[in-house]
Amino acid sequence: MGIVQVQTLLEHYFAINNQWPIGSRQVQKIVKEVANRARLSQVVTPHILRHTFATLALQKGISLAAVQKILGHDRLTTTAIYLNLTDTHVVEEYSSKW
Repeated sequence: MGIVQVQTLLEHYFAINNQWPIGSRQVQKIVKEVANRARLSQVVTPHILRHTFATLALQKGISLAAVQKILGHDRLTTTAIYLNLTDTHVVEEYSSKW
């Protein structure tokens, strides 16, 4: 993901804290702060958010190649690990396209 896309996603944060670029520790702190404000009981990390985004994007029909580019993967097989399709997803996709 390019710096412009990431900055756009975090625009609200940067409107308050005019700092860019930020390091991985700062991203972890931001994610933890947002999760705490949302009173989430499960642990939330940047990796979990990335994984969740990729899985949901694929389930919503975004192509594997597009998700690969968004995530910055060199190999399609790396992105393919997010294809956590259940039997229900397979049946729904088949039914909608056949």
